[in-house]
Order: sequence, then C-alpha cells, then structure tokens
Amino acid sequence: MRRVGLGIGLVWFTACAKAAPIVAAAAAPPMDEVLALAWVQASAEHEAATLTVYQSAHAALDRALADTTWSAALEQSDDFSALPPAIVVDVDETVLDNSPYQVRNLLDGKGFDKATWGAWVAEAHADEVRGAAAFLAAADARGVDVFYVSNREADQVEPTRANLAALGFPDTADAHTFLFRDGTSDKSARRTAVAATHRVVLVFGDNLFDFVESPKPDLTARLAMVHDHQAWWGTRWFLVPNPLYGSWDDAIGSYAHPDAATQHTHRIHALDARR
Repeated sequence: MRRVGLGIGLVWFTACAKAAPIVAAAAAPPMDEVLALAWVQASAEHEAATLTVYQSAHAALDRALADTTWSAALEQSDDFSALPPAIVVDVDETVLDNSPYQVRNLLDGKGFDKATWGAWVAEAHADEVRGAAAFLAAADARGVDVFYVSNREADQVEPTRANLAALGFPDTADAHTFLFRDGTSDKSARRTAVAATHRVVLVFGDNLFDFVESPKPDLTARLAMVHDHQAWWGTRWFLVPNPLYGSWDDAIGSYAHPDAATQHTHRIHALDARR
C-alpha cells in the first residue's frame, strides 16, 4: 500500500491494482480550486500556454483563408465557399480572464452564485486571456468577422461588449456579433446561425462543448468526442486551458452539481494511479 497526500485529506490506493481508481478517505474537502487558481494567476506557464494557442493559430488562419472548402463548424453545410470568413470564440476563460471572480469566491468561502457573477460581469473589468486580442485584431484586419458565442445571459451583452472593446477586441462596436445564451447552454444553434451567413474558419473555446455537443456525455464518451475529431485540434479548433471549471468537472460528478465535499470525492475517484 502507498499513501498519497492530496490537500488536507489522505488517499489510499493499491499501487499494483490494474487501473484501480483511487479511493478517497478525506476527512474534509480541501479547497480544490487553490492550485488551479495559483497556476492561472501566478505561473508563467499559463501565459505561455495561452500565447501558444493564439500565436499558433496564425498559420491555421493562413490555410483557412486560402482554402474556401475549409470550415471549422460541424454545423456548416451546403456550399459555403463564397461566404465571408468568420471566427467563433467563446468568452469566459477563452478571451476574458475571470479568475479574480473565482478568487473572491474563495476568500468569501462561497461557490458560484448568479448574483455575484452578474455583479462581476457588470464591472466590465476582466483582463484578456493573453494573446487573444492581438490575434483576433489581426484576423479582423484580414477581413475576418469575429462572433462571440457565450453562455453569458442576454442581459450581459452590453457590459461584455464594453469590456472587450476597452481591451481592443474587434467587432465590438455593437451587439450584432454577440450570440449569448438563448435559453439553453447548447451552442449548436448559435454556431449554425453564424454558419448560415459566414464560412467559419476557426473556433476557439475552453470547453469541449464550445466545439461539439452531446447530451451529458460521460468521461469515456467525452474522450471519444475528442478522438472523433482528432485532426481538427490545433488546425481548426483551438482549446484554451481552463483548470478552474467546466464540463470536464461536471462529467466527473455525473452532471449532478453536488456540494463541494461530494464533488471533491468524485474528483478523487476519477484519479487513476496507473495512468
């Protein structure tokens, strides 16, 4: 037997067990988000990672603009070769960094709350995810329209638009390029709407569902969704790393959104000592 310390809890597992999940024996859940927040806010590696995503996309954009048969939207159909080019980007943790909001919650001992989140959005002072504004401005200068497809609420378009405009993001003069939550978090219909008028050349997001949708896929199904479109990652689809939250964590908890202690246990059970 081998003992591993995770946070303030202890975890026991049998090292020789074949693909055995780690079994939790934590007395109390640690503040799981601390390490992720420290990486996002304090590491040079996080900035290097986001710059890598956006700077490597320049070469992909060159290829996409040269090839009118190219589309990055699974929803794109019919003959789209004559349509003007567009890029679809998510907002939160893709072009805007909301980690200060997460830190506030940590210090207050609270989780996500619609009221505090709405207040944060209304401040319109989120910083950019490094590299995003420069890349999208360069794409805009080449005649590419940018559409912000986000699961922020419809009444949050204006502060989001103002926030992005102040940071130098393109296509922020008015709200027509902002496709926010329309009653469902599924973005397929909104990507379809963009694809009806534009050839979608690149897609950026921090969540698997920013690219391809499926109703509550488990961990195995999510991995299959990545593999099914393996050639698109880093060529048409660009994922910005987000260890703070997302459907990856929802899937670990079977989309039940339990309390923090239960979700901590689910995370421990998702670990595998042999991977």
